[in-house]
Amino acid sequence: MNLKTYRAGTMAQALAEVKKDLGKDAVILHTRVHREGTLLGLGGKQVVEITASDQAPARRERTRAKPGTFAPMEFPRGERIGTLAEPHPVPGAGATGAPVAASSRTMTPRAVIEVPAPEKPPALDPGPGPASDRPLGPGPKALAVSAPLAPVDAAAAASLHAELASIRRLVGQVLHVTRANAGQSAVMAAGGVPDVLASLFARLLDAGVSRELADEVIGGVRDDLTQSELADEAVARLGVQRRLAKLLPVVGAIGPAGRSSAGKPLTIALIGPTGVGKTTTIGKLAAAYKLRQGKRVGLVTCDTYRIAAVEQLRVYASIIGVPLKVALAPQDVAGACADLRECDVVIVDTPGRGQRDHARLDELSACVKAAAPDQTHLVLSTGVAESVLLAAAERFKVAGPDRLLLTKLDEAVHLGPIVNVVGRAGLPVSYVTTGQEVPDHIELANSDRLAGLVLDGATAQGWGL
Repeated sequence: MNLKTYRAGTMAQALAEVKKDLGKDAVILHTRVHREGTLLGLGGKQVVEITASDQAPARRERTRAKPGTFAPMEFPRGERIGTLAEPHPVPGAGATGAPVAASSRTMTPRAVIEVPAPEKPPALDPGPGPASDRPLGPGPKALAVSAPLAPVDAAAAASLHAELASIRRLVGQVLHVTRANAGQSAVMAAGGVPDVLASLFARLLDAGVSRELADEVIGGVRDDLTQSELADEAVARLGVQRRLAKLLPVVGAIGPAGRSSAGKPLTIALIGPTGVGKTTTIGKLAAAYKLRQGKRVGLVTCDTYRIAAVEQLRVYASIIGVPLKVALAPQDVAGACADLRECDVVIVDTPGRGQRDHARLDELSACVKAAAPDQTHLVLSTGVAESVLLAAAERFKVAGPDRLLLTKLDEAVHLGPIVNVVGRAGLPVSYVTTGQEVPDHIELANSDRLAGLVLDGATAQGWGL
């Protein structure tokens, strides 16, 4: 007999494996359903185990009982239900002794069991008082009496509810900090984390902040605040926001616009991947300097590769009322900037480049070098995956950016990756954009404001330049 055990996620899958391996005549001997990979009885995945054979086990001899005694009927394990037993003559079946077929197994006359009439159990008087004080009746034949499980008084009920609430809190913390694709948090493993901090830790993880940075923030807040302060949700949240703000350095002010002592205007270059909103952001910056600060602004574009890119910037320049110069090659950038030397601010739009396009990235670096900017903003869209942001920040280092400009905060699903990217890039944040409207929907970056947006998961507008 070939005996095998099969494991699968569902009963149907396991039965399919049995049929495939042992054929349609396979005999199921044992089944078991359990869960694997659980934590405190929670989570995990269901596993179905089936033990099967390619043939039924051999029949065992049945024990014949003597008349007047009890004899258990043995049914061989794995034998199919519904087969007919071999016929046996039964008294009273007729003169011919015709066999009587049973729907399952039948017994021979020699295996007839004499069953005595059951004794009627004595009636029990429930009587007053708790179930533990009630009489169980005389002798060992008395029946057990069931009683409802309930606290005996209000104090016991309150204790039970408090214990259940404590268990729920513990399980809640485990569920908050346990993730299938990461190890246990160092802060949580150390113990002593109040419920408020555990909730804020989970909020950071849900927002997309890396586990290492979330550990750093929560651990710092736990060390800074007293136990009474940690019990106050508002105080603990403010402590987390301040710690988070320290991980989000910003430029903090708009650079002074005007001609330098060498007679050179403030020159700003924007670099970044395609589709991050560089051209729209240039229109917003130009409008802010021209319309709100009254500065003379000039625009230079090197983006002659993207269809209609020059025309888009030309429309912005016409609406705002600023001159626009087009540089067809890196060697033309210096001349275009020189033509705008009478301006207070010159903003250079560079062509978007993919982070894997090494040759084009070298060309972009040449454009930036020719412009000799005072500020080089690496523009990144927060609406893409964190891995894309990190790859772009790494590859565009060849162009020498000195600050980050984050766009499309209104399109981001989670803002936590901002914390991770800023930390990896090692650059302060200059501006953030929160929509498409020109000249609105651009703000000077503020650490506390960004930290609050990460915690709240919302994008607030209204801080213009």
